[in-house]
Amino acid sequence: MELLLVVLLLSIIVGALFSQLERAQVRYRVEDQQLDLTQQEREFIDQFTRDLHQAGYPSMTVFGTQYDLTSNHTAAGVWSISDTEIHMEGDVDGDGIVKSVVYSYVTGASPCPCLRRSSIAKVANTAPSAQPAGTYFTEVDNIVPINGQPVFAAYDASGNSVAINPAVTSTSVLKTIKTVRITLTTQGQGKDTDTTKNIQVTMTGMARLVNN
Repeated sequence: MELLLVVLLLSIIVGALFSQLERAQVRYRVEDQQLDLTQQEREFIDQFTRDLHQAGYPSMTVFGTQYDLTSNHTAAGVWSISDTEIHMEGDVDGDGIVKSVVYSYVTGASPCPCLRRSSIAKVANTAPSAQPAGTYFTEVDNIVPINGQPVFAAYDASGNSVAINPAVTSTSVLKTIKTVRITLTTQGQGKDTDTTKNIQVTMTGMARLVNN
């Protein structure tokens, strides 16, 4: 009987110990996914901020009347914006070459919905709206909509919201936009067994249009 009691007590203790170890492993996997999602979002938002700061540089005023906006020496800045897509031009890499950059929210099969960034050298003697699309891109996968939160939002100098749905291409409206907000919510694999909710990370960034 004493031996049976000892075995029973040991079984209870070992069972409780393994239960805690299993829970710790689950928490580790959840935290590891959240860390990875956070890193992806942070890098993408940092890139977005750098692009917005360089959008519109160099402008036509740098060259006087020598070039217009169809030249590959000048940048049109943000020339189209909606709550899911932004088109811009600028020397975003600091290499002296104007790029045509597009951020677009893409829906579809896994790993999308996702947010993609493409960048291609601006083609000379071509209007911004006629620039070819980049065929290579970087992206953040598994972007999920949260309570109707748009991916992009625009604000004027006073912090008032500027309507960008449908897409805005009017120069007079674009000139009023001074700040653009980006909001990303990415979803990991599986669920958090503690909360029984999807593993998600949300990050928001604000970028000022310096050259707008």
